[in-house]
Amino acid sequence: MLKLPLETQERLLDRRVHDLLTTADRAAFAGQRLLVTGAGGSLGSELSRQLASCAPARLTLVDHSEYALFNIEREIRQQYPNVDIDAVLGDVSRTADIRNICTSARPHAVYHAAAYKHVSIAERSIVPSIRTNALGAFDTALAARAVGARFVLISSDKAAEPKSVMGATKRLAELATLSLASSTFRPVAVRFGNILGSSGSLVEIMARCVGEGRNIPVTDPDATRFFMTGEEAVALVLKADVIGGRSSVFWLDMGEALRVGELVERFIACATPAGQPRVGIDVIGLRPGEKMREELTTQGLAMQSTAHPRIWAARQRNIGRGEIAASLRSIRRAVAAGDAVAALVGLENAVEDFKASNAAWRAANSCDVAELMGQAA
Repeated sequence: MLKLPLETQERLLDRRVHDLLTTADRAAFAGQRLLVTGAGGSLGSELSRQLASCAPARLTLVDHSEYALFNIEREIRQQYPNVDIDAVLGDVSRTADIRNICTSARPHAVYHAAAYKHVSIAERSIVPSIRTNALGAFDTALAARAVGARFVLISSDKAAEPKSVMGATKRLAELATLSLASSTFRPVAVRFGNILGSSGSLVEIMARCVGEGRNIPVTDPDATRFFMTGEEAVALVLKADVIGGRSSVFWLDMGEALRVGELVERFIACATPAGQPRVGIDVIGLRPGEKMREELTTQGLAMQSTAHPRIWAARQRNIGRGEIAASLRSIRRAVAAGDAVAALVGLENAVEDFKASNAAWRAANSCDVAELMGQAA
């Protein structure tokens, strides 16, 4: 993740960056056993840092990337030497992994940040994306429920009327995990948009282009996106956990959506050294699955205020648990067989407002052809 100075963050966002996690907030997590999946990723690592600052009884860090896990474990041990850290190499898409990790850690809360997040890659990688983003989230929620833990799903604005495989998998993850709600288990999902400077993000790409004196590739200058800092996002995620109440999808107030062209111009102005010519932009057009304008809520759900002025919530329409369970069984069979077409059909059936792009269908069919050729060989 690209760390930007506070002044630069505020110039890019054209607003004040809020420091939201208070001493009282941190006290709510003190002495608890906490578990983070995807702990080495952009958001997961920031979540791990802020949870470590709350003096938990134990902080379990889970990631499938050995390198990412090594880095976040080393950083937190150095910064918070008194916190009991347990770094575990594991994959949420492997049911036994996450079940055994939760059984061993016995967490009070599980924060599920593990996911594939890049729209263009997920559009070409149907089976891995569904396996990790949807089935992995559901299996992690089941593991959390089995040990009596709270469960917080990190979701995305791309789950609102999804146009991409990535967005549809996150929406299915919301539906699947919320379908597990009961009087003793309260899963919640938290939606927000882009994290400023996250790995592989537009800001990271812009920084590399400016440093190399190359034009910046921009999908569409008039496209709009929601942005916030990792610190803001994590603080609001933890506050949403504390708010409690019914199982809900929470939305984080990210301010006004930013026009991508304006963000790019601000970054160029901030990052170009004095006396050096400014780079330009190359408009490359929206890629399959990408929206012109992102939204935080649709699907007939109205945002309602909560105890925190920057967090909104909406109760879901009644979730057909039987239908969700049947969809998950069908999708799980397709994923296990590596049948990308059947998996994509199942995703469309499970997420009522999702229609896969032509590019996703081409990718699914090419995967199936490759599988058949491999079997013939």
